[in-house]
Amino acid sequence: MEIRVAVAKVGKYATGVSGDSVEIVERPRGGLSVVIVDGQGTGRAAKRTSHMIATKAAGLIEDGARDGAVMRVINDQLYAFRDGQVSATATILTADLDHDCFVVSRNSNTPVIMGSRDGTHCLDSPVDPIGVRRLIRPAVTQFKLRRGFVLLGFTDGVIHAGRYGGKGRFSYDWVYEQLQTSASVQELVNRCLEHAVELDQGKPQDDMVVAALTVVEGSDDLGIRKMFVSYPC
Repeated sequence: MEIRVAVAKVGKYATGVSGDSVEIVERPRGGLSVVIVDGQGTGRAAKRTSHMIATKAAGLIEDGARDGAVMRVINDQLYAFRDGQVSATATILTADLDHDCFVVSRNSNTPVIMGSRDGTHCLDSPVDPIGVRRLIRPAVTQFKLRRGFVLLGFTDGVIHAGRYGGKGRFSYDWVYEQLQTSASVQELVNRCLEHAVELDQGKPQDDMVVAALTVVEGSDDLGIRKMFVSYPC
């Protein structure tokens, strides 16, 4: 069995610094988690907020904390540091090998789409962003690991693409169609981001992140782990 993760992100046009942060974390008892954080606003201030939250969440996961507890801690941290005046959205996608399950944790206005060629489902229950008050609860969904199943998470710059005019609006039905293909997770995130940028006429109107996580049959008996990162400077 092999876990595969792919991420594609871009900052708001002409801003220079993306206010969204992503961390990929190895879980101490097996598995991976993807932390997606969208800081309020754009630019360097939003980046400082999202980076602080994402690295805190990653550290807690590395220490063995459960995802729901991690979401509560990062809410309390942001609330304490910014006195409830700054918000952020957060999503954690997890493949937990210790408990043989997927876990999706959300404090975000964006959904997580999950599915395969056999069908899709959208996790979009209403939740509050983190940082605005104490005792905010995440929406946590847990289900058994399934090979070939994909979790696809976004920040709101993606799902709102096209809202200022152009070639239409971002559609979940379009994403469902992509999940019916045999595309790899890297191809999926690339297609989603490219589609969102195209809807914004080549000039992203907000920071954008697309992240995907899946489990497939493994083919390497040695357990070699690989990662490829592209970081334009």
